[in-house]
Amino acid sequence: MTNPTDPYATPHDPYPAHPAATGPTAPTGPVAPTAPVAPAAPTAPTAQTALEIVPRGILFSLAAIPLGMVTAVLIWKAGFVASISSFLVAGSAVFLYRKGAMATPRRGLVPLIVVIIVGVVASFFAIVGADLVEYYNTPDGKDLGYPSAVDFVGANLFNLDLLKSYGSDLAMFAVFAVLGVFGTMRRLMASSRR
Repeated sequence: MTNPTDPYATPHDPYPAHPAATGPTAPTGPVAPTAPVAPAAPTAPTAQTALEIVPRGILFSLAAIPLGMVTAVLIWKAGFVASISSFLVAGSAVFLYRKGAMATPRRGLVPLIVVIIVGVVASFFAIVGADLVEYYNTPDGKDLGYPSAVDFVGANLFNLDLLKSYGSDLAMFAVFAVLGVFGTMRRLMASSRR
């Protein structure tokens, strides 16, 4: 039996034709609501689109400063050229920055270089401070009249006459720091091009 109000029904066809096969029509009855569609899952950022979190990266890279200081003093006391620790400061600062910022340094490159320079300078002064503490613990150091090693180091750490005696060591620290920063940045730039 055919429905007389159905425009698609024919008297000989017990089933009406599908509306999409014959053209658009207006709905004749209530339309059921559709289920909500879940948003697509976010995709993980790639290396080129990774978001660089500069403050977090700088905070992580600051750990390279005490690491460089301790390493420089240990190498110095072992009788080796402690300026090699500048490589360690540069490499570890960049490594820690990448871990913290979750990206290769781009916007944070200048602050990262400042952290590396501060780390190298702090490593140099850690060596001078270690030598001052060692000298204070000798009879000649005790005779200078300072109440403690901290007072002795505080009074003499920035003494220009004393620092002049470390001139060649300071120059080596600067050379190794430049080489460490340059080598590290060159590796970073090469890895970011891939």
